Amino acid sequence: MLRTNNFLLAVFLLLGFSATAQDKTQGVIHYDLTMFLHASLKPDQLQYKDMIPETASSQEILYFKGNKSKTSVKQPEQVKTEEGANVHIQMGDSETAFYEDGASGKAWALTEANGKKKLTEREHPASAQPGTGTRNILGFTCKAVIVKSKEGPLTLWVTPDLPFRGGPLHTWTSDGAVLGVDSKKFKAIATAINYEPIKDEEVIIPSL
Repeated sequence: MLRTNNFLLAVFLLLGFSATAQDKTQGVIHYDLTMFLHASLKPDQLQYKDMIPETASSQEILYFKGNKSKTSVKQPEQVKTEEGANVHIQMGDSETAFYEDGASGKAWALTEANGKKKLTEREHPASAQPGTGTRNILGFTCKAVIVKSKEGPLTLWVTPDLPFRGGPLHTWTSDGAVLGVDSKKFKAIATAINYEPIKDEEVIIPSL
């Protein structure tokens, strides 16, 4: 009888472990972003270099469920210069969210101005080239992928071990999920990933 009870207990524990195993097809990823403000100045803006900080930080949160994802943009707070002046930094055109649909390969930016919301379809980069080296981010071995953008070449750190494509700052590649970005004007890095249930309406493009 004792052996039978031990066997049943072992089966129960095994089934319980399987039932609580993480569903890695959906969850939330947190990114830290750093913008290199001095490097982003145009030639006719260099006169303002001493009036703004060298860098500014912000965050993005990416929700994913299967091959769909939504990135929520968090604008940085006001930053203070060494002279004590408050500077408000606006990144993007009042964008509040960015949607990726892996099934259709399309993307949309959601912006809001004067109380009105607008969806704009965005194009993905035409091509990508393999970079060199790998980088470990949150336990994922990410390979380097080089893509072109209007801001110059970007190095994306990409893993194929997550179901969606794309990442922070409108980055996208068919090679996988973007967990890190490096460039002359900005960088991004995933700092945490939580596997948790995500509602469909969180990642589906809204009807306006």
